[in-house]
Amino acid sequence: MTPNHKQTFFNELAGRWDQLPLPPDAGTLSRFVGRCLGASANRVLDVGCGTGILLPYLGQAEAPREIVELDLAEAMLLENRKKHGAKTAVHVCAEAQRPPFRDGIFDRVICFNALPHLTPVDGTLRQMLNCLRPGGLLSIGHSMGSEQLNQFHSEVGGPVGDDRLPQARILGRLLATMGAEVLCAEDESGWYCVQARKR
Repeated sequence: MTPNHKQTFFNELAGRWDQLPLPPDAGTLSRFVGRCLGASANRVLDVGCGTGILLPYLGQAEAPREIVELDLAEAMLLENRKKHGAKTAVHVCAEAQRPPFRDGIFDRVICFNALPHLTPVDGTLRQMLNCLRPGGLLSIGHSMGSEQLNQFHSEVGGPVGDDRLPQARILGRLLATMGAEVLCAEDESGWYCVQARKR
């Protein structure tokens, strides 16, 4: 995989990522993961996992048997392993647009605080759906609403300055055109959640 400007950006930030402003609060993380899992979530793919912010919550009640942490930035995965241990999950460095998995092997695919960086968004969504078994659940979440986040990225600038999170209703419509059954599309200050089931 040839490094790109976004990969370099996140690799350089990895060591101090968890100390940056605006981290999601525990309530938001617990709420999101609680809606993603369930008794049939045996194998979970966490796309754009970063330093593993969801792992403590994924490891609670009704924990999946296998968690795969996927990220573009090697340094983020290194921090992830240092924080949580190498045995808590399988760590895979790859682009979300080209995941190195067979189709249909995951029960759940989750993507939290990462989708705006995974462009083109439509291609990323299609790949995430491909990773799911029929009946599997895709959950896209963020700790900010789309308007709030897009303003924040504009102010940050640099490699993420143009990264945008579509409004939840628009993302839901896009998933519906791909044949998914949209279960929710919520978009408000401090909360964003779109969930869709693969038919």
